[in-house]
Amino acid sequence: MRTLRTQRSHRRALLPFLLAGALSLGAGAVAGLQPSSDAPITDSAFVPVTLNIARPIDRADRAGGGPMQAHRTPTIADPWLRVTPPTDRARPTLPASSPIVVVRPQPTATAATSSKSSSHSISGRASWYCDAGVSACTSNHPDTSGFDAYAAAGPRLRAAIGSGWRGMVVTVDGLRVKLIDWCQCYQGQSNEKLLDLYHDVYLRTGSAVTIRW
Repeated sequence: MRTLRTQRSHRRALLPFLLAGALSLGAGAVAGLQPSSDAPITDSAFVPVTLNIARPIDRADRAGGGPMQAHRTPTIADPWLRVTPPTDRARPTLPASSPIVVVRPQPTATAATSSKSSSHSISGRASWYCDAGVSACTSNHPDTSGFDAYAAAGPRLRAAIGSGWRGMVVTVDGLRVKLIDWCQCYQGQSNEKLLDLYHDVYLRTGSAVTIRW
């Protein structure tokens, strides 16, 4: 019992010395970590530096665990410097195009529908009527503001044409005139007229006319 107490008292007596030693070691370690002053760099230490073109780290080096080269001088053989031409676009083969021809039927040659050539003619004197405000006109054929090409056939003209004279279109000195009426036109007298023209036609032909049909 006494021996155990004696050991404890010895340990308590040594404890201050142990603490003092630990503190001295810590102070020395802290003193050793103090940075020293930098030495000046001379001008001869500065030399030109040539930089290599950087390229990405090779995937093979990264996967195989080999050395990771971050920089090296490129060469023409480097695949990352090669210019790969674009691939040709697909060129499908198309059938040869043929023009679309639309054949339009040609009109068949038909006989001209010109008026029948005048084979009959008669010449003589003409008179006039149907001038608005001066002379009356045939019923249903008034004197209008346009060119009214009508006439009344005299005895000689009616006899020369025949029974189908009414409504016929004849030419009077080249003007187309429709026969819509008849006139006595001084029949049997020296001043007998072939026809009585509407005033519009008479102004262009005069009294001596040639009639064709």
